[in-house]
Amino acid sequence: MVGFAHISDHCIARSGGAGRRHFVTAATIAMLLLMLVPSQAHAQKPLAGLVKRLFDVSTVNVPTPNPVNPSVNIPHQPHFIIGENVKLTTREMNLALASQLAAFPLASSSGGFTFSVNERGEVAPTSTNFGPSFAERGVTIGRKQVNFGFTFQATSYSSFEGIDLDSNQLTFIREHNDCCPAGGNAGVATSDPSAVTGFNPAFERDLLRSNLRASIDTKTTAFFANYGVSNRLDVGIAIPIVSVQMDATVDSEISRTGSGATSLTHSFDVSGASTASFSESGSATGFGDVLLRAKYNFLRTSTSALAAALDLRLPTGNEDELLGTGATQAKLLFVASGEYGRFSPHVNLGYTFSNGETSKEATSFDLDPTLFALNTVPGGFVANDNKIDLSVPDEVNYTLGFSVAATSKVTVGFDMYGRTFQDVARFAPENNVYPNRDGSGPLPVPSVPVNNEFSVESRNGNLNVVLGVVGGKINLGGRFLLNVTVLFQMNDAGLKPKPTPVIGFDYVF
Repeated sequence: MVGFAHISDHCIARSGGAGRRHFVTAATIAMLLLMLVPSQAHAQKPLAGLVKRLFDVSTVNVPTPNPVNPSVNIPHQPHFIIGENVKLTTREMNLALASQLAAFPLASSSGGFTFSVNERGEVAPTSTNFGPSFAERGVTIGRKQVNFGFTFQATSYSSFEGIDLDSNQLTFIREHNDCCPAGGNAGVATSDPSAVTGFNPAFERDLLRSNLRASIDTKTTAFFANYGVSNRLDVGIAIPIVSVQMDATVDSEISRTGSGATSLTHSFDVSGASTASFSESGSATGFGDVLLRAKYNFLRTSTSALAAALDLRLPTGNEDELLGTGATQAKLLFVASGEYGRFSPHVNLGYTFSNGETSKEATSFDLDPTLFALNTVPGGFVANDNKIDLSVPDEVNYTLGFSVAATSKVTVGFDMYGRTFQDVARFAPENNVYPNRDGSGPLPVPSVPVNNEFSVESRNGNLNVVLGVVGGKINLGGRFLLNVTVLFQMNDAGLKPKPTPVIGFDYVF
């Protein structure tokens, strides 16, 4: 049979005790390796809130003396943050970054070698190739067989919703709140110009423009083990170790469309600076979300196999540090595969049920409330009352692909790996208009246009992410496989990774 010229010498009978001992050995190796994971430092603020913190800091303006009583300062710090609390776009974007980053897929732990074991303990191979890397196939590894291995993948992210992360084109606008008693119903749509009193005092017409650029990198090492309970049932575990590095900068500019070009009312320092840059970096390393896996092969013929699989993802990774999703997830999967000589197509269809929330750090307001005298600021601001749904979304999962036994020792293949996240915020650059913002001329006053502002397009849309997976598995001798794969995203939706190399080894006892 193709692909097993060097396997038959190793297909020996074994007892149930030997199989269990091999499984314990694999688990022991995994635990020893995991003990080498460095402890995570907690001196830094949580990574999940890094981008959000930069936007918050960029809203803070210095107070200015009251022109009537110069010994008393007028606080301007809270005015744009109140606008943020109304609009929430930067927080929803930060939440999307955090949830998608933590949900990047792991390679399949399905064994490259598959066997059947008869009642006499005789072992025979059941597949002509080593199978896919990021998909499941219908066959199982065989009764009392143990598959152990690891994968390593290094991922850098290039864009979010089609906009390059390093382009400085992720642009956000925050409006000033209608803060003061002299103000009226500015911006209210009406056919009666006399009903529009405008923003008064004039500084309420100012806008804050902030541009984000960011660098996000992750490294994930996953150890996995599978055990063939029977010729039809496999159970397994995958334990990821995740390292995340983030660097971000927010460049902010006050658009003095109402207060005037020389005004000190809104400024980042006492000199009257209207621009400022804010940067923060952070990293974290630790356990990710542990996966428990089971697959049952309920139909097997000479050319096809059907199976049902369950992946249970546990919230063991720290969601505040973007090491895990924060949710318990159950993925139910239907698996179909065929073998026609050297060619083996496969299809996976499934649905992931999620129960849990992304880190509250992704959206909470954590600036010092005493800085703002929040209870005395008209316009309404309640810290942390941002009304953003933190629930980790359900997913529709689908994979279509094939593998080919190129030689007896090499299998190559391609997969289209798709995930549709349900009811999530979607974003797009939009040309927006801010009414009543320049304060000149008779009412109604002209509006201020802002082009390509990064805006919420929908708060309950679907996000379809499609990855291409190309690579192969090489038999290095016996039952030892080298796995080499590259992932690349085939569309621009959501947080898009650059081409991601994945390397791994697996071995069947």
